[in-house]
Amino acid sequence: MIAVSIGNFLVAFDASAVNVALPTITRELHTSAGAGQWFLDGYTIPLCVFLMVSGAAGDRFGAAKVYRVALVVFTVASALCATAMSGEWLIAARVSQGVSASFALPMTLAILGKGIADPSRRARMIGAWGVVGGVGIAFSPLLSGLVTGFIGWRWMFAVNVPICLVALWMLRRFSDAPEAHQRRVNPVSQLLLCVLLTSLAAALIEGRHGTWPIGWLIAAAGITVVAAAGLLWIELVSDKPTVPQELSHNRPYLLVALAGGCYQFASYGSLLVLALYLHPGRRDRMIVVFAAVGAVGAIGSAGLSLGGNLVLAIAPTALIGYAAGILASSLSAAAMHLAPAPVAGTAAGLLNTSRQSGMVIAVAILGGMSFSTELLVPMLAVGAAFAGGADFHGGCGRVAR
Repeated sequence: MIAVSIGNFLVAFDASAVNVALPTITRELHTSAGAGQWFLDGYTIPLCVFLMVSGAAGDRFGAAKVYRVALVVFTVASALCATAMSGEWLIAARVSQGVSASFALPMTLAILGKGIADPSRRARMIGAWGVVGGVGIAFSPLLSGLVTGFIGWRWMFAVNVPICLVALWMLRRFSDAPEAHQRRVNPVSQLLLCVLLTSLAAALIEGRHGTWPIGWLIAAAGITVVAAAGLLWIELVSDKPTVPQELSHNRPYLLVALAGGCYQFASYGSLLVLALYLHPGRRDRMIVVFAAVGAVGAIGSAGLSLGGNLVLAIAPTALIGYAAGILASSLSAAAMHLAPAPVAGTAAGLLNTSRQSGMVIAVAILGGMSFSTELLVPMLAVGAAFAGGADFHGGCGRVAR
């Protein structure tokens, strides 16, 4: 439990910590604001793209084995981030870090899903897993600010090395058997997903900063549409789709996965917005309620920011944090409960693909917004994402009944 929670913490921490240090990093490496956004999406895009591959790999080779390999690569990539001498170096290292994180994250959930047979105990452990990830997100701005201010931003990455080694040592005796039903991931689907997210992020980021000519932006938007249509078509006609029928025909699970994407956009997006702004049965009902709570917090912050009082504008964001903490574990537990056991790794990968897609889009859209109207526009977008998550999960409950 501790070993997989360490991985969950580090994946969440490295996704959020750079937000606060971004101005310092771009200044020291002499890069532009647009390049700074790629320091974020250079991590989140591969983190999202390879989640389905990692889920299938966990089912095929065993979650523990995949998790160990991913942690080793994450350790090396973190060391490369810490020693980056240019923006291009850091982006490349962040991509490597994101790929390894993509293989580690679903395994943390799959290990708990496979290793704990009792449903109530498993739900408690997944709840604790969610708390650890929430702590990683919640404390990353504070820890990042302290580290950047006192000893330098490079130590945000360097500290990962000993922590990963501890996790590897703790997991040295744990193993799980591969699933008898071993699946292959369609490489064309994987390529199209990578193209889809990269072109979407490029169009949003470069379009906002005006660094690309209009022709390139139109081409990127066109590539995004074609990749999305191709991905959907291949998944529909393939004999062995990346998303197995146990999940693609499981509408309650798919709605929970979509709710996870909305949640990640809202929770991560709110942290990103605030970081940039401050720089110059019961469980189902609970998920809907706390998604609404997050929406109220975001909308309240948006409205109060117009008054120019910083304290009043930030106060409602406590509701966002409260909602995000509840939703992180609740959505994960709901999804793993709905997913069949033989595809637990794939289900964890698909859920996290949806969540990290929300993070990619949050970076691309919210990271480039101005604050000419204070927090009004970005926080309204965050509130809409929370509301979307509540609606998707409400639809899941109606389908289940």
